[in-house]
Amino acid sequence: MVAKLLDITTGGRQYVDRYELVGEIASGGMATVYLARLTGVGGFQRLYAIKRLHPHLQGEKEFVEMFLDEARLAAGIHHPHVVPILEVGASESGYYLVMEYVEGETLAKLLARAASSKERIPLPIGIRAGLDMLSGLHAAHELRDETGAVAGVVHRDVSPQNVLVGADGITRITDFGVARAASRLTATRVGQLKGKIAYMAPEQARGEADIDRRADIFAAGIVIWEALAHKRLFKAESEAGTLARVINDPIPSLVKTAPHVPTAIDAVVMKALDRRLEYRYQTCAEFADALERAAIQTGQLASSRDMQAYVRQVIGAEMTAQQTALRAWTARADAEPHSRPLVTPTKRTFSAVATEATPSLTGMTELSRAGGRRVWALAALVALGAVGFFGFRWLTAPDLEQGPPITAGPSVPVPVTEEPTQAAAAAPEPEVKAPETPPGSSLEELSEEDKAKTAPTEVSRPEPKRAPSAPTRPRQDPPSGKSGGKDPLDILGTNPYR
Repeated sequence: MVAKLLDITTGGRQYVDRYELVGEIASGGMATVYLARLTGVGGFQRLYAIKRLHPHLQGEKEFVEMFLDEARLAAGIHHPHVVPILEVGASESGYYLVMEYVEGETLAKLLARAASSKERIPLPIGIRAGLDMLSGLHAAHELRDETGAVAGVVHRDVSPQNVLVGADGITRITDFGVARAASRLTATRVGQLKGKIAYMAPEQARGEADIDRRADIFAAGIVIWEALAHKRLFKAESEAGTLARVINDPIPSLVKTAPHVPTAIDAVVMKALDRRLEYRYQTCAEFADALERAAIQTGQLASSRDMQAYVRQVIGAEMTAQQTALRAWTARADAEPHSRPLVTPTKRTFSAVATEATPSLTGMTELSRAGGRRVWALAALVALGAVGFFGFRWLTAPDLEQGPPITAGPSVPVPVTEEPTQAAAAAPEPEVKAPETPPGSSLEELSEEDKAKTAPTEVSRPEPKRAPSAPTRPRQDPPSGKSGGKDPLDILGTNPYR
């Protein structure tokens, strides 16, 4: 499918949540399908198809419920021949579905291309596409609900436009937008037609309410008939004429319309087109088995590898041109600034993967800076506490030249004689400890000592030593109260961390 790439020079880069829109693939009456990409670390890039509901339908309850029904139904079908829906969400631009991007072309465009060149799709290729389509439809019909009961899914829009032939050789059914199921939020009113009239079963065209999977079998028979005959089966000039042909007109035999088709294959296809429900195939698996047996008997069965070679032969040049244009677009887009954040808040969906938030590089840098500041502050507190502690020990230590320390008592003048000095000299010298951190002490212990000194402490200047012969007036320690002046050596009093 060739996508019309978006012009980023005028409109900038556009996003639907974390998906960047690259180009428009197709647009219908209900939604537009875009080619989108998801980028990641290390140059990671993957392409997706995003189906976004038209803006003017975002407020229409019926269309929104149909849109969500499609996502819910198709998300439960896991089969290689069904285009999977990976995510459903709601963004600022409205509801959207994320689907796997299939590089290839629809069966409708392959048929149109062959008709324009007056050629036919090879019979084995057409049968292989039909078998893959039937396999995907059978998986949808067999879908089970939460209780294990059959969900009763009916596609109701089986047509060449909804059959994707991939470059990998695999054909897939897509677009369950008007599919019917017992668990749908919306219900089709009696007489209301949903789907393409030219590919409807007679009971569906008559507006019957109780249609089942056999309506899809009839529609699949139309698709295979047209793929092998290279003609339209019921299409008329008007919808009324087409409707009359579907309901009333005789159905022409495939072998009479296309003589190159073997009779065995004609019989299988015509049974699928029987208007009588009881004579029609009852399941798509039964239809596929009969068609495969007839193709093997007549030697008209192609493999997936044959299909892959045919697709590349027909649209290989266009795919190469698309890939080249996409690489150039990606290079230009990566050079442009983002018009909006890469990720915007979105509703959680069944495919969302919970991830833990990780700190950014900036956040880690700020944390490291804050941690560095705390370490320096703690080191300064420890240093100041150590200075105060050893300064206090030094001031309260006995003065060897002044005599023993004076005990508390009434202030009485004591004459100073030589005896105190001699007594002090005769007395044993008190041990003076070196100013080192006591063994076994930790930061916690130093912190407790620093907390005990809550009041500002003023340290007096030490008196200079005098000769022993000179009379010395005994020095008294200053009172513990606050002093009127502030000593410039009071480092604890000026500590900004206290």
